[in-house]
Amino acid sequence: MTSPLPEVRVSRKGEERLRSGHPWVFGDDLRDVPEGMPPGRWVRVLSRSGAFLGTATANLGARLALRRVSRGEAEPSPAFIESRIRDAMARRAAAGMGRERALRVMYSEGDFLPGLIVDRYGDVLSVQILTAGMETVREIVLDALERVFSPRLVYERSEGGGRRLEGLEERKGPVRGGGTAAEEIETDGLRFLVDVSAGPKTGFFLDQRANRNIVRRLAEGKDVLDGFCAAGGFGLYALAGGAKSVLAVDSSRQAVETARANVDRNGFSSRWAGESADLFQALRDMAASGRRFDLVVLDPPSFTKSREGREGAIRGYRDINRTGLSVLSPGGLLATSSCTQLVDVAKWKEALADAAADAGADLELVAWGGQPPDHPVLLSVPETEYLKFAVYRKRAT
Repeated sequence: MTSPLPEVRVSRKGEERLRSGHPWVFGDDLRDVPEGMPPGRWVRVLSRSGAFLGTATANLGARLALRRVSRGEAEPSPAFIESRIRDAMARRAAAGMGRERALRVMYSEGDFLPGLIVDRYGDVLSVQILTAGMETVREIVLDALERVFSPRLVYERSEGGGRRLEGLEERKGPVRGGGTAAEEIETDGLRFLVDVSAGPKTGFFLDQRANRNIVRRLAEGKDVLDGFCAAGGFGLYALAGGAKSVLAVDSSRQAVETARANVDRNGFSSRWAGESADLFQALRDMAASGRRFDLVVLDPPSFTKSREGREGAIRGYRDINRTGLSVLSPGGLLATSSCTQLVDVAKWKEALADAAADAGADLELVAWGGQPPDHPVLLSVPETEYLKFAVYRKRAT
């Protein structure tokens, strides 16, 4: 038998937060913590009166000290971890994604294993472990992923500020299986080569798939600007939808070359051009030269990861959309998005409204989008919702 889990009591505020459905408790709300408890320990969480509130992972050295993994009794066992992964796949199957071979199969709090993100690209899994609690069960997680998916390669991308906040060293490289880190995937009839060792985050941005299809439906006959093009997803979907031309711009030369290779892979090279440049400056130069587009796509990276940078991020969204509107023809479409979780929908819309006012443009909503079902959003956990996407028509007046 495994030894019983240590118990941690929380304050009234911490109890209220957990009872509301949010899985996080901050360090200031801990009470009666066992001495010498190592980072990542799984614990039973109790109220001040001793009522059981669930099972969580604990990291007393982090501001976010508890992350609940279950409302019930749970242990860091192979059976529990595998059940969480299989439950996540069952939810994706119920949402119509059961046969997809390019999708996010584990989404941290959204799938009740906080700090674990796993993307599947065909026979390759890309894994991020971002919390001490998941670090303690790393081998159990890897074993479970092999049992559930039988991948040829599991590649770890445990990098970034999240691990540093948890007091963890960064880790990157193959951990199970073998072969190349590159895998060709197909989504909506389009082919992309994903290199999990070199691409962004886990290798590819899967979260914009539904929004790319919106652009695909609207692109026929249009000259398109694909801003912050990354692997070329939006531009490629636009070409598949009959776009007259696509100009892809990204500050990363590697991203532009990756996008070029994906366009070549799908046979659209004659209608595509790529440019490595700072998009803000490129837009100003194009506006000054009188160049205009029928559809402008703006998919910027997150402008901040901290609350201290939120106001700067809002200014960034205002500025990039204002300059995007400056190269959009009257009657044209602005497809714009935000992946900054710390900027909510209301603040993002305010930034868009300010951008439109600065540009002297009237915008009419054409389409609205967000995260697909493999990036599940929990009502009680607003942090699980980060992606915002909208298409506006620049009204000719």
